[in-house]
Amino acid sequence: MASEEGNSSCSRLGQVIAPGLEKIVKNASWRKHSKLVHECKSILERLNKPFPFTSDSEMESDAPGLLCDGPAELSLADSESILSPLINACNSDDLKIVDPAMVCVQKLIAHGYLRGEADPRGGPEANLLSRLVEAVCKCRELGDEALELLILKTLLSAIISISIRIHGDCLLVIVRTCYDIYLDSKNVVNQITAKASLVQMLVIVFRRMEADSSTIPIQPIVVADLIEPVEKSDVDNSMALFVQGFISKLTQDIDIVLNPAISGKGPRAVHDKAFVTTSMVTVNPTDLLDSTDKDVLDAKYWEISMYKTALEERRGELADGEVDGEDDLEVQVENKLRRDAFLVFRALCKLSMKAPPKEAVADPQLMRGKIVALEFLKILLENAGAVFRTSDRFLGAIKQYLCLSLLKNSGSTLMIVFQLSCSIFISLISRFRAGLKAEIGVFFPMIVLRVLENVAQPNFQQKMIVLRFMEKLCVDSQILVDIFINYDCDINSSDIFARMVNGLLKTAQGVPLGTITTLSPSQGLTMKLEAMKCLVEILKSMGDWMNKQLKIPDLYSFQQVEGAEGSAESINLPLENAHEDYPVEELDTHFDSSTEAIEVSTTEHHQAYKLGIHEGISLFNKSPNRGIKFLVDANEVGNSPEEIASFLKNAPGLNKTLIGDYLGEREDLPRKVMHAYVDSFDFRGMDFDEAIRDLLHGFRLPGEAQKIDRIIEKFAEHYCKCNVKAFASADTAYVLAYSVLMLSADAHDPMVRDKMSVADFIRSNRGIDDRKDLPEEYLTSLFERVSRSEIKIREDGPSSEQRQSLNINRTLGLDSILNIAIRKRGDAKHMETGHNLMQHTQEQFNGKACKSQSVYYAATDVIIVRFMVEVCWAPMLAAFSVPLEQSDDEVILGLCLEGFCNAIHITAAMSMKTHRDAFLTSLAKFTYLHSPADIKQKSIEVIKAILKIADEDGNYLQEGWEHILTCVSRYKHLHLLGEGAPADAAFFGFPINKLEKSDKPRSNILPVLKRKGPGGMQYVAASVLRGSYDSPSIGGTASGAVYSEQINSLISSIRLLEQVGSSEMGRIFTRSQKLNGEAIIDFVKALCKVSMDELRSHSDPRVFSLVKIVEIAHYNMNRIRLVWSRMWHILSDFFVVIGCSDNLSLAIFAMDSLRQLSMRFLDHEELANYNFQNEFLKPFVVVMHKSTAVEIRELIIRCLSQMVLSRVNNVKSGWKSMFMVITAAAYDDHKNIMLLAFEIIEKIIRDYFPYITETETTTFTDCVNSLIAFTNNRFNKEISRSVIAVLQICVTRLGEGDLRPSARNKGEESSGEVSPSLNREKDGKLKKGEISNKEDQIYLWLPILSGLSELSFDPRSEIRKGALQVLFETLRNYGHLFSLLLWERVFESVLFPMFDYVSHAIDSSGRNSPAQETDRNLDEVDQDAWLYETCTSVLQLVVDLLVKFYSTVNSLLGKVLMLLVSFIKQPQRSFSGIGIDSFVRLMSNSGDLFSDEKWLEVVLSLKEAANATLPDFGFIGESTIYGQEQTASRLSNGESARSGMPDVEAERLRMQHIYNSISDAKCRAAVQLLLIQAVIRIYSMHRPHISPKNTLILFDAMHDVGLHARKINTDAAVRSKLQELSSIAQMHDPPLLRLENESFHTCLTFLLNLVFDRPAPYDQAEVEAHLVDLCQEVLEFYIKTAQFEQRMEDIAGWRIPLGSGKRKELAARAPVVVATVRAICSLGEGSFEESLGRLFPLLLGLVSCEHGSKEVQAALSKMLESSVGPVLLGSC
Repeated sequence: MASEEGNSSCSRLGQVIAPGLEKIVKNASWRKHSKLVHECKSILERLNKPFPFTSDSEMESDAPGLLCDGPAELSLADSESILSPLINACNSDDLKIVDPAMVCVQKLIAHGYLRGEADPRGGPEANLLSRLVEAVCKCRELGDEALELLILKTLLSAIISISIRIHGDCLLVIVRTCYDIYLDSKNVVNQITAKASLVQMLVIVFRRMEADSSTIPIQPIVVADLIEPVEKSDVDNSMALFVQGFISKLTQDIDIVLNPAISGKGPRAVHDKAFVTTSMVTVNPTDLLDSTDKDVLDAKYWEISMYKTALEERRGELADGEVDGEDDLEVQVENKLRRDAFLVFRALCKLSMKAPPKEAVADPQLMRGKIVALEFLKILLENAGAVFRTSDRFLGAIKQYLCLSLLKNSGSTLMIVFQLSCSIFISLISRFRAGLKAEIGVFFPMIVLRVLENVAQPNFQQKMIVLRFMEKLCVDSQILVDIFINYDCDINSSDIFARMVNGLLKTAQGVPLGTITTLSPSQGLTMKLEAMKCLVEILKSMGDWMNKQLKIPDLYSFQQVEGAEGSAESINLPLENAHEDYPVEELDTHFDSSTEAIEVSTTEHHQAYKLGIHEGISLFNKSPNRGIKFLVDANEVGNSPEEIASFLKNAPGLNKTLIGDYLGEREDLPRKVMHAYVDSFDFRGMDFDEAIRDLLHGFRLPGEAQKIDRIIEKFAEHYCKCNVKAFASADTAYVLAYSVLMLSADAHDPMVRDKMSVADFIRSNRGIDDRKDLPEEYLTSLFERVSRSEIKIREDGPSSEQRQSLNINRTLGLDSILNIAIRKRGDAKHMETGHNLMQHTQEQFNGKACKSQSVYYAATDVIIVRFMVEVCWAPMLAAFSVPLEQSDDEVILGLCLEGFCNAIHITAAMSMKTHRDAFLTSLAKFTYLHSPADIKQKSIEVIKAILKIADEDGNYLQEGWEHILTCVSRYKHLHLLGEGAPADAAFFGFPINKLEKSDKPRSNILPVLKRKGPGGMQYVAASVLRGSYDSPSIGGTASGAVYSEQINSLISSIRLLEQVGSSEMGRIFTRSQKLNGEAIIDFVKALCKVSMDELRSHSDPRVFSLVKIVEIAHYNMNRIRLVWSRMWHILSDFFVVIGCSDNLSLAIFAMDSLRQLSMRFLDHEELANYNFQNEFLKPFVVVMHKSTAVEIRELIIRCLSQMVLSRVNNVKSGWKSMFMVITAAAYDDHKNIMLLAFEIIEKIIRDYFPYITETETTTFTDCVNSLIAFTNNRFNKEISRSVIAVLQICVTRLGEGDLRPSARNKGEESSGEVSPSLNREKDGKLKKGEISNKEDQIYLWLPILSGLSELSFDPRSEIRKGALQVLFETLRNYGHLFSLLLWERVFESVLFPMFDYVSHAIDSSGRNSPAQETDRNLDEVDQDAWLYETCTSVLQLVVDLLVKFYSTVNSLLGKVLMLLVSFIKQPQRSFSGIGIDSFVRLMSNSGDLFSDEKWLEVVLSLKEAANATLPDFGFIGESTIYGQEQTASRLSNGESARSGMPDVEAERLRMQHIYNSISDAKCRAAVQLLLIQAVIRIYSMHRPHISPKNTLILFDAMHDVGLHARKINTDAAVRSKLQELSSIAQMHDPPLLRLENESFHTCLTFLLNLVFDRPAPYDQAEVEAHLVDLCQEVLEFYIKTAQFEQRMEDIAGWRIPLGSGKRKELAARAPVVVATVRAICSLGEGSFEESLGRLFPLLLGLVSCEHGSKEVQAALSKMLESSVGPVLLGSC
């Protein structure tokens, strides 16, 4: 058509429209289509005019129209004028007219000239576009094949285009048109095109819905995947290419047209949220089940019984019916894109539920509509996006419509329908399970488990579909775990996972023997294989999920056994150039926020609770009382009546008859439970009969009248309580209840002919309401309701056959659905329509839904796998073990081994020891290595599988390593037998008997065993004879005859083992270094245990594992210290056990192996302050102590010698163990061992002394202790002297500084911190006498000094003297090198302990009587002499050391003084004298060096010694009292002096006690005299250095001694007793007179010297006061003593002279009195005059006393003359 240049835009639109209109005009009939022709010509004429080409009078409005061309938009009137001819042409039913019109419409859509929204309920423009679409769809009725393609092209263009928007009814019309073309077209290409177009439309609709936009990119689908198997007969694939081109070209053409708009050059994409509708849905999906479905449902009544419809959440949304019109299909969806997707999805669900005629049920061609609808649903679900998966609207649609479709189609006998139903169901599980928990819980048993558990009479194809369904289910590892969590662990759900595994087990085991089956053998085998594959896939899925949670890499690479799958089953939707945002094959495992993660503790609790509840229910159904007791005791149900009643009311699976029996019991608890049960109902506002029905819904009334009466009585009471105004009293309700029950039984019992009438019912209930009648209207209404609907009191239980068939339903808790919805076939009375049947089913489901918990849990914790294994491990073990044992088929073996590997992987990784060992032991048993004659080819495969497990799961096997290593050990044994190598027993076994050495016929000996030598047949026989798997060695014993057939069998078996290379076996050990820290510990434990089993046999020990232990220890030496330490702790215990074995050869081999390891280990340098070398060498120490074999102990010594000679540079902490071994050897009874050990230690000290001083601080101590140990040997005394010589060498080396830097100094040097005292010569040695660190001084010098100290008390004189000489020479010669810290340790640890030993010896000697002293043997006398000699010399040497090194050790003076005081305190006079002499020696040599503080310590020590040695005569009084008590005791017992002999033993003990006490007192007195002399001597020597303060302290000490002595001397009782015991005591009277005089004399000396010397810090008044007090005290006591016995006779004036004893005492006291008088004279004039008043009376008393000596009178006369006289004269 020509156009003007100024109207180019109209020209382009005309180019599209004009050709079509011209063809319409040309082909139209002038008569029949005159109006159409006129309209077309009018449009053609106006196309050349500019817009608008309608007159103003013709324009109805200025609204924009549907057509546009570029920027110009046609008005609605213009658009309608152009489109009306096209619509009319499409409605003309003339093919020649329709075809050009259709082409024109398609071009308008494809080129973007047509815009707007198609909606018949919208405005004029939407209505116009809707009419156009409907006209195009109507053209399908013409049935032309070419036109069908054009219609599909046009409709698909409309859907793809974004310029027009097809929504709602128009979209459904398009879908239905394409669907009808697919069904009705006779052209296969058109059918495929229609199907592909529909799929493309569905993809577009749902993609736009997911993106919430109409402008998303569109990708063409892959048509080849949609072609059915029948259609694939086209070999050249021309149909697929044609349809693919059709779809792809159309998509690309529209994309090209729309590109400008997409890039922003055209109109913007319209967001569809602006389009909103508010219509409500009024669909009742149950009406989709028409009467034709009734027969199917009745034939499969058990399927319906298991159906739990998805409408549980919206009971009220179900309407009574559905209008056929499309106007009611609108739904309330705010977003039109989502509404479109919802409508399409619902329409497909309806199409899939549409039932064909009965004759078409088994014909796939006649079922094509249902099949294609199911295929489309499968595609939608498999490609569902996030919105589809999470939207409540779509989940509701799935529950309302798709579940109904599954209900109908899952029972179809057509396999393609069943197959598609399974595919849809697996998509629901994979992607929608979070929102469909209850639905999956019902459909899984109905679709899957029902087929799976039918073993004997299954439909082969159906079961194969289910088995492959199971395989696909396992692809997503999350699914199985979620199923287990949400169903097997939910008390309100039936077990799915457990039933699934058990069903697969039954299928894998095949049809039981003796059972009739419809399967052929090949079909049975195929099903077994598929079931085993499913079991393997389940385990693999569990393992994959566990690996993800634990982050374990997937190491399994078993080949999968693939089976043929149906084409329809594998329909997917791969897209060309698929966008990455829309993956097609994706199993969604991510759920929305409503999904709850379940805790492990919750899972365990739920599972345990469910098992407990089930057990309790089972027990209740046998004995209600026992069941309730069990549940209460197990805390599954509370113990209150209310909680028990709630359980009886809500728990599924309880026997209703038994519930009624229990509630009717008269016991207290059942009666209370019944009351609580009835009280739990709310009867307010409820009709009387409805209340009875509600009560009896949960149980059946019992048969006993009394039980019924109790229940009815409580019911009547509760009903009246809820409805106060219903009756006058509860009696009315009670009687009426019985009447109603009787009426129900009468009205509905077919055996009763004369039925009760209304009048009869009213008459029977007269006067029951408190003697009044109930209203007749009330009773009449009640009668009619009960007569119309039966109140069932009791129903007969199912027969035995029905009980078995309904077992699944009972398990699921769906009995109530069966009781109401399912009726017997042939019972016409109960036949109902499909609608009513489904209505009943839904109502029952809604009732159960109110009680169920629909919370979905997403499994996240890996511990859940443990619970899954607990459920499935036993079936899995049976499923894999039996075929592995019975079958030799490679495929079956492969599946079994893969199953074992997966099971072991899971159980090992989850640390399930029992389950892991069950699988491992079963697998190891099938190697038949314990019974070589039974080895077959499959045994080789099992061995390889075990090696694979060891390689891949070694980190998790734990104790399971034992089974694997046992197999390796047995394999190696057989391998050596095959190679003819000598058995280990030839080297390590005990000699065999002569009978066993007898020659065997050559024909019975294996050719490869001819080289075995004597005893070879013993091992052959042991291998041939079958043994058990648990036996430690192969075959067991060798008793019995060995036949040639067995030998030949063994030959073939050993040859089979050659398929497993030794290198593969050895890889287990070489790869042990790749195991983690825990795994290598388990590996070592297992290897040691296997080795112990190998070595346990006395006749056939093997060292294979022992050798491997050495190897793996070598391989793993580079592990971190923490792991290696734990490893060696196990290995060391093992080597100790073997090293102490009775089998000497094995012990030697073990010790040599340990030596090899030690040598290798010592190749690695040990850092400072580590102790691992010591731990490594500990086995040598333990074996050295425990082994009774001389050879082993000598071998250990030689091993150490080799280590020292070859690895001395690397030995660090290992020295400790070496010296421990040497110490043990020093005490060995075998002389050669002792000498060899001494040679080693002597060589170490002479040649390697620096190495033992550079390591740990205790190393040198251990060395010295080892040397000291040699002094105790009983073989050679020269060794003891050599020890001292070696110790002297050590001293010399230390003194000369021949040392290496210690480990501590090395650390300081490496850190850059070097001690300032570190001063080395060029050769690296320390300069003579210098040691780098004070602590090193301690740890190097102290051990050797302690050793010498220990030897100094050796009983052998030469050893003792030599040790003392070396010790003190060392201290004298090298003491100047010692620090104060070292000296402190020397005194505390070396010198003082020597005196502790002396003190212990003194204490242990006791205080023996003279008789006991005579009994002491010569050795004890020598020991005392030795102690005295040693003690004297050592104490003197200690004092000399303190004096010599006083400048360094002056701080130790106090401790030395304490030592000296402790000696002075000793009860033996000799040791006290030693202490006093040493004290004096110390003071005489070093007193000049003491400061005042040190002198204070000295005088305090002297004071302490004086106070501690005070003589004690308290025993005198004790002995007297003791004797009196004994006498009184005898008298109280009625004994007389003459009644018997005196108690000799008691008297002897008393005298012994007295003697010991007197001896001690005499000793103490003598010690105090010595001490006073020592004090005087010390004071005399150092009088100028002792301060007045210290002098006064000495004064106080001596004064206390004097006072104590005076107290004893004045005690008349003590003196009298001593006189009685003079034969024993041998003491003067008074006993301590000398001590008293010496003490006071010393006190006077101290004070007088202070008065005369007047030292610098001198307080004259204090000193003179002390002096005056002392003089007064002495004079008073003397006067008192002198006058004590001067008695006056009765004759006045006569005085009796003193006795001789008294005179002697006074004479002994006279020197002190004389000294006192002279001291008074020494006072100054002033002091004398001041004190004369106190002293003058005493002087007068002296004058009047009778003295024992004239010295007192002379001194007194001189004092009066020289001092008192002048004072008196002066005063006159």
